[in-house]
Amino acid sequence: MENSINLEQQKCPYLAQQAATAVIPDITTPLVSTTNQLPVVGTSNIGLLNNFIGTWNSPTGAGATGYNVMPLPQVDAPNGYILKNFPYFEEISFTPIAGGAPNREGQYTQTSGVLFYEQRVYIANNADPSGTQPIENTLIHAENGTWLYHAIQNQMEGPYGPGIVPDTNIPVQNPATQYNKQISVPHGVSVLMVGGPVVSGTGNPLFPTADRTKLPFTNQSVIDPSTYLTQQLNSLNANGITVTNYSSINVSTTNTGGAVSNINFENSFGKVISMNTTWYVETLSNGTVQLQYIQNIVLQFVIDGVDTQFLHIDANTLQLVETFVQVVSTQPWQDTGVTVQSGSPVTISYKSGQWTADPNTNNGNLYGANGCPGIIVTQSGYPVQNVNMGALIGQVGTNAPFLIGNGPVTTPAGQSGALKLCINDDLNAEYGAGLADNIGSLQVRIKVQNT
Repeated sequence: MENSINLEQQKCPYLAQQAATAVIPDITTPLVSTTNQLPVVGTSNIGLLNNFIGTWNSPTGAGATGYNVMPLPQVDAPNGYILKNFPYFEEISFTPIAGGAPNREGQYTQTSGVLFYEQRVYIANNADPSGTQPIENTLIHAENGTWLYHAIQNQMEGPYGPGIVPDTNIPVQNPATQYNKQISVPHGVSVLMVGGPVVSGTGNPLFPTADRTKLPFTNQSVIDPSTYLTQQLNSLNANGITVTNYSSINVSTTNTGGAVSNINFENSFGKVISMNTTWYVETLSNGTVQLQYIQNIVLQFVIDGVDTQFLHIDANTLQLVETFVQVVSTQPWQDTGVTVQSGSPVTISYKSGQWTADPNTNNGNLYGANGCPGIIVTQSGYPVQNVNMGALIGQVGTNAPFLIGNGPVTTPAGQSGALKLCINDDLNAEYGAGLADNIGSLQVRIKVQNT
């Protein structure tokens, strides 16, 4: 999406406001909110998308890690088009929903695990050579949509079950169509991409490069955005940080079931022909996880009366800002997928849900992260003593566990390692049933302070 701010368009009050120096955007607040209903998460429900959950952003200003190549038609330009290329930064939020979207065949069902997402992209510097337009920090692109993960299972009998339709010949989901990305772009373009399976590897991934036989990349001076991804990994490598392993997913409109729909104006003068994107989930040697992506759109403009195709490519590297995890009461220490770095503390707080460490206490009522009212545990079999039974607790690496409760609580200074959470209970069943009689789960917010 191009958010143009030329003088003619400044007659519009909104665009006139954009002509002033842009306020530095807040790229740490989630763009998509969660509800108090626990979402359906886990690799069995949303596959690789489980690693997307949360809010991610990228560095601003001179440290920007994103780069965009954007061709635009312009009749008075020497070649009939111009380029609007620039480094960028962004924020994107992914959130799962409390349930799935079943597609019923009649005898079996294709279940669809769902991530909703919202994205905002901003120009990272004053790209206007004359400096007459204060472009830095202006919004240049916005979109929302969904990522879907499909699996085949028995179909529910009736509208709500609990039985299932008898079927002894349930097919297996085709891995080549297991993932979808649906996009809504304010230009008036809707996109459906299809893809799979997940590809995994170790070390730095190899990224698809721009086709130098296609406009505008026939001009060798045009930067290939994929080099920004490689440069970011090379920078990490130079500081002793490597990619331990990665998993990637590619989806495209050119795969079976993919589609693009343009409004009439775009269809006539600047339509999207096709689109594909590859997303990489990378586990680094310091324990953190980052996302990288590259997106390639084929656009068609009318240049001197001839339909002419161009590549519009962008790529970026993203760090986690905030995520939500589900902590169940029947399991001991649960890895959140977040690694705490020394000097970069993590803040944890209770979001929603209820549980109990003993159904025979609190009149049988469940409670939240502060634990069971009035029952203070002192036995050594509880990870944290002299606090409420059933409280939410945390641990960084092999350091001593600490109380979180409702929070917010920041991880202890100087600690580093994997962040784990659990219920403060008799984990080894030294004094009774331990975790076996527990009920419920909590949704917990984790906010990362990147340095």
